[in-house]
Amino acid sequence: MLHTAGRNIRILSLYKLWNIVIVTFSFYLSRYLKKTIHWGSPVILMIEPTNYCNLKCPLCPSGNGMMTRNKGMMDLELFKNLIDSTKRSLYLAMFWNQGEPFMNKTLLKQVSYAHENKVATLISTNGHYIRNSNDAKDIIDSGLSELIVSLDGASEESYLEYRVGGDFQRVLNAIRLMSSEKKKTGALNPIIHLQFILFKHNQHEIERISNMASELGADKYTLKTAQVYTDADAEKFLPTDSSMNRYDLIDGVRTLKANWTAGCKRIWYTAMVNWDGSIAPCCYDKDVDYKLGDANSVDISDVWDGDNFNQFRNTVLKERKSIEMCRNCGEGLKIKQFHKVVWVND
Repeated sequence: MLHTAGRNIRILSLYKLWNIVIVTFSFYLSRYLKKTIHWGSPVILMIEPTNYCNLKCPLCPSGNGMMTRNKGMMDLELFKNLIDSTKRSLYLAMFWNQGEPFMNKTLLKQVSYAHENKVATLISTNGHYIRNSNDAKDIIDSGLSELIVSLDGASEESYLEYRVGGDFQRVLNAIRLMSSEKKKTGALNPIIHLQFILFKHNQHEIERISNMASELGADKYTLKTAQVYTDADAEKFLPTDSSMNRYDLIDGVRTLKANWTAGCKRIWYTAMVNWDGSIAPCCYDKDVDYKLGDANSVDISDVWDGDNFNQFRNTVLKERKSIEMCRNCGEGLKIKQFHKVVWVND
């Protein structure tokens, strides 16, 4: 099985490799010195095509109506400007945050533009907009590197418990369409990646997932632990099997199973741009409470190396627990949890 890096080797230049090296070195040096030292340019660009969604998932701020910021679609020209300003160092463009990416009608044009500029691409979708073989072919023709499809259940009953408003059979058909079209065209990409979030209502289905992924023609699947925000949601959704749960209950307080470490790789490697051009530290800033800049009016490199971002990085290095969204984030932590990526037929 050719894995992700091997399939995207064409986009790796010496400059991009060097950029990854100096970003990595500056991160670990910052951890050691407890002081922000940030060299290099974004390795990853996280793009929010839209924060509209067709589903009503109860733990998602877009789906459950808790998001307070305006909704809209990223303009194609804004996206092109972002790629033009970062493409020399950029390895990967990831298309998601809040919302369903395929609701933005220019999504595949964005993917194609990134692909033409030798940037690997990754979309995370709920699968409802891959309706026929033409849709599948358009995705393949765009040059997309990897497609994550959120399934979250091995049966219709468990799927609908979380993916409210979804159509289980439609999503299964979308995965089959992608697999079939890849075989028909002989395409290596996109890698078809199924994602299962582990909940109380689907924890009994784990043994079925491997066979299901293989039968659908997926390349790999991920078993992922759930993030919750309230005690009520924890009671309703978190698995009873503690190995599938990222939290412990300590003195009545829900706490991540983690040994806290200094820093967070995400904010050294990844720039996050929302549909309207607002730049946030990461995707955990759902309502852009920590806005760092606006890509419509400033170059992303100025924000990337700017005082606001470096001050945020410094706070994460020294007082990570002082930031609410960081207290419920597993990024960069040594979490002892059930979370694994499995390549099918590997």
